Amino acid sequence: MIKNKILLISCITIFLFYFAGCENNKDIKKVDLNKREEIKVSSDDSSVIKIGLIPEQDIRKMSERYKPLAEYLGKKLNLRVILVYLDNYGEVCDKFINKQLDAAFFGSFSYALTHAKAKVEPLVRPEYQGTSTYRGLIIVRKDSHIRNIEDMKGKRLVLVHRATYAGYLYPLVYFRQHGVNNLEGYFSSVIFAGSHDKAIFAVLRGEADVAISKDLVYKRIIRENPDLEKKLMILYASGSVPSNALCVSKDFDSLLRDKIKNILLNLDKDKDAGSVLEALGGASRFIKTDDADYRYLYETIKALGIDLKAYPYFERADIGFKAN
Repeated sequence: MIKNKILLISCITIFLFYFAGCENNKDIKKVDLNKREEIKVSSDDSSVIKIGLIPEQDIRKMSERYKPLAEYLGKKLNLRVILVYLDNYGEVCDKFINKQLDAAFFGSFSYALTHAKAKVEPLVRPEYQGTSTYRGLIIVRKDSHIRNIEDMKGKRLVLVHRATYAGYLYPLVYFRQHGVNNLEGYFSSVIFAGSHDKAIFAVLRGEADVAISKDLVYKRIIRENPDLEKKLMILYASGSVPSNALCVSKDFDSLLRDKIKNILLNLDKDKDAGSVLEALGGASRFIKTDDADYRYLYETIKALGIDLKAYPYFERADIGFKAN
C-alpha cells in the first residue's frame, strides 16, 4: 500500500514538472525533419509571427541570443512572436517554399538559396562595433603540427552543411584554388557537423583534424571559454559576406514588414533595448540590408558553377555526423 502511494506521488510530480516545463517553453518550437505538415502554433495565425532560426549553435545558446529580441518585438507589435528552431540549414528554405514561416535569420548562402527558390526579402542585419559581415575560417589545433594545405593531406576534415557559405562554399573555393578538386580524395574523411560550434568542438575533442567555421561563432566560443584560444589556430580566412540577416516571406504583410524594419533599425536608440542587443552577442545596432549586399557571395556561387534554383539544399546525409 505504501509503495503504491509512493508510486502515485512520483507520477503526479513528474506530470506537474512536465507541464511546467511545457509552459516555460511554449514559444520554442522544434521542427521534426521527418514530417512536412505545417507548424501549428495558434488557432489565430494572424496574431502570430513565426521566425525561423538556423542551427548556428545549440538550441540553448540560440534561445539565449534571440528570445529577448522575440519578446521585444512581440511587445512593440502587440503580437506573439514564435521562435522556430530548425535542425538543418537547408530546412529553412523548405519551410518558406511551403509557407510555414513568416521570417527567419539567415546565413548568407541559405539566404541566397531561399531568395532564389522562394523570393524571401532581406530587411536588416546586426552590426558589431562597425562590422556587419563574417568570414569563414580554417581552424586546427595548435598541437596538430598542421600549418598549411600540404599538411592537411590524409587528415580528417569537418565541414558544417552544404547550405552554408562559411562552412562549405568557402572551403570548396579555397581548396580548388590550391589544386584540390576532390575533398574526399584528399582527406581521409570529410564529415558534416551540422553547426559551426560543433565543427570547432570536433577538432578540440580530436574527432577531426581540420575544422571549417564562421568567425563570429569562433569569437563567441573564445569569449565564453578564453583558454580555448591557446589550443586553436586559424590558418586561413575567407572574404566577408553579410552577417545573419532577418528576411521575410514574399507574402508577408507589407505594413507589418515595414514596422518590424523600423523597430529594428531604431533599436539602438531605445534605452530599454540594451539587453536585447547584448544578448545578440554584443551587437551595437541593426543596419538596412538588401540583395545587393550579397555581391561577393554571388560571385563565389558563380565561380563554383552553382545553379541556385536547382541546388539540393536539404539532404539528410549532410547531418549524419554526430558530435557529442
